[in-house]
Amino acid sequence: MMTAEQCAYKTSYWRNWYQADHRFSLPTVAFFMVAIGIFTIAHILTLIFPKSFQRNSIWSRLVAVSRFLSYKSWRIAGWNTNSLGAFLLGGAGLVYFLAMTLGPKPYYWPNTKEISYGSSPPIATRAGFMALACMPFLIVLGAKANPITALTGISHEKLNIWHNWVAWAMFVLALVHTFPFIVVHVKKGDIREQWNDGGVWVTGVVAIIAQAWLTFMSIPWLRYVFYIFADCDYYALF
Repeated sequence: MMTAEQCAYKTSYWRNWYQADHRFSLPTVAFFMVAIGIFTIAHILTLIFPKSFQRNSIWSRLVAVSRFLSYKSWRIAGWNTNSLGAFLLGGAGLVYFLAMTLGPKPYYWPNTKEISYGSSPPIATRAGFMALACMPFLIVLGAKANPITALTGISHEKLNIWHNWVAWAMFVLALVHTFPFIVVHVKKGDIREQWNDGGVWVTGVVAIIAQAWLTFMSIPWLRYVFYIFADCDYYALF
């Protein structure tokens, strides 16, 4: 029922639902792999270059810059911030996810009573695929023995910050994936029917609640409070 122009609009590069995994998931995986690759190359160079070369002035300056980025932090209200390098890399990730989520248009299909481009809002589709692409890196970064540590030489303790930040990125993307569906069906007036008839909605709500619990419970002061609570309950048994 679509015209040639409408078909071209629906299947263009950033809007084609059947290619959304290629357009958004794979670049997200590539973004993480490039970041890991840069640190892997730096680690390999420190291992293979002879000591005589490492005394070179250029090499010494590169090492000094990397150490400055790794250790430069600030103390605010008795709390130490993360390093400058962590903020720069995290900022690059923020720019990437914002650009990939908010850059392509439209956010919602221009559906009418006569023509429907699809039931999945484009912004929800791309956010969902990017969130899914974060999952393997979230799992790997949280492990004590992991390939990222083996490749980069960065200890799993230092990788915990990235485990935490990737978790928050995945959670925000999951929310961006969720709420457009609610907006669409509230406007259509069939949100109750969708909830009652669609098992996808029930499982989706269960998943987002579980993800919210895991993400918020990773906040240090909350985790600390619950650790104390759990210890008190444990010793109370005896």
